[in-house]
Amino acid sequence: MANRPRTRVPSRARALALLAALASGIAGARAQAEPAAHTAAALPARNVVLITVDALRADRMSLYGHARPTTPRLDAFAREAAVFENFFAVSAHTSPGVVSLLTAQAPPVHAQTTQFSFYDALIPSPLRLLGARGYDVVGYAIRGPTYEGLGFTRGQEGKPSEQLLSELASGGKPFLVWLHARETHLPYQPAPEFAGRFTRGLSLDSPLLRAVRAHTLVLRHPPPGLALRHAGDVAATAGDAEPLRALYDECVASADARVGTWLDEIRALGLLERTIVVVTADHGEELLEHGWVGHASTGYDGKLADELQHVPLIVRLPGGAYAGRYRALASQVDVMPTLLALLGVDGSALAPNEQGESLVPVLRGEAAEVRPWVFAETTRKGWTTPRDEARDRVAAIREGGRWVPVPARVDEAHRAAARRIAHAAALAHLALAEAALARDDAVAVVAQWQALARIQATWGLERSPFYEDDAEWQSLRVRAAELAARAMRCDARGLSLSSRECRADP
Repeated sequence: MANRPRTRVPSRARALALLAALASGIAGARAQAEPAAHTAAALPARNVVLITVDALRADRMSLYGHARPTTPRLDAFAREAAVFENFFAVSAHTSPGVVSLLTAQAPPVHAQTTQFSFYDALIPSPLRLLGARGYDVVGYAIRGPTYEGLGFTRGQEGKPSEQLLSELASGGKPFLVWLHARETHLPYQPAPEFAGRFTRGLSLDSPLLRAVRAHTLVLRHPPPGLALRHAGDVAATAGDAEPLRALYDECVASADARVGTWLDEIRALGLLERTIVVVTADHGEELLEHGWVGHASTGYDGKLADELQHVPLIVRLPGGAYAGRYRALASQVDVMPTLLALLGVDGSALAPNEQGESLVPVLRGEAAEVRPWVFAETTRKGWTTPRDEARDRVAAIREGGRWVPVPARVDEAHRAAARRIAHAAALAHLALAEAALARDDAVAVVAQWQALARIQATWGLERSPFYEDDAEWQSLRVRAAELAARAMRCDARGLSLSSRECRADP
């Protein structure tokens, strides 16, 4: 059912067929009474521009009711867009939220929660699906083990976003591009034209205010021997809250201007009426509402709260279709299923291992809700959480307007999905290892064995690793190790890996 975590398991034959293709390189109701500005007259979308703003809270945006005029550009843009008022991030730092946006998988399923995480390149993903359909899939960040396996065809490569958009507009291919703005991330340094706009008359000279203007890491109790640059041992006072929030609001206005520049470029290039434009955030930001400032990666004080999870979601379709405000509960995992549905791309082969739901029924007025709750989870220290602390998580679901403990059935569903994904990837790697043996490529055989080891190491950092008491997984690991050992032994003896002598080698 749409409102429950999926537990369907694809047939083994279907899974193997899909993986073989990958391995071979084949590739309700409207919340408000006012009607949408457009419903069916829109031009078909061809492209997607996904804009994320780092650490942007919804409730500090005038678009979401904030008293200060912090987002005039997005306020205007949203008049012809769908605005989701109850949209929540899956974590309290960047990588889990971005990966969930791009994969429709919850953090315990994709397992991209620390610097030690690795997203395997043989896991089917929405970005790979679009790439197989001829899309140019371009990402702001594609380097490193978390992002390299997601299915990007290339990266931004240091180009200004306006230049990248211009190149994509003239490239002759449909595209999905992810752009990222960081004006609302620590340190809080708004562009000069916004500095003083809301802080005029307020003192920014306390230890905390000096720290947040100069440092990315602002910690209450820095761990001994922390090698990363940080602000030192900083404390907050009762008078810090008002200037801190005003300073952050200036950063929101600065981000709004940055995004507005990109929107102007999209319009000037003639892309607007053939492109779905999405503006959202990876997570929010705490501004002393719960004892500290920042988020898990910047404060080493990971927690879950509306200030950290409630983020914007603005979706503009060609012609302004479905413009309006929607109160349906939604999560970052819902974005990619929604985009695939709007693009007319069949994502059903991916659905068994996704936790996302398409929001299209809400846009069309066919459903008031697509889910009864949203899930979130974070490590205590975000991206730089030490390996031996990685399983120390804060997890909750939000239902009925509050955060509550995660029901056991949700954890079980996430673990089952992780297991299916890992098993399917392992089978694909074993198939590649067998093919490498046949073509006498010992290096490739060993690489497939190493890939299985990385898969286990990644999910081994989760609260409940899928492979515990999993005999089938262990047999897959043993088979990969046997192939790698044979390849290394035969290669060292100068034997062809496909020879009878090598095959008979114990």
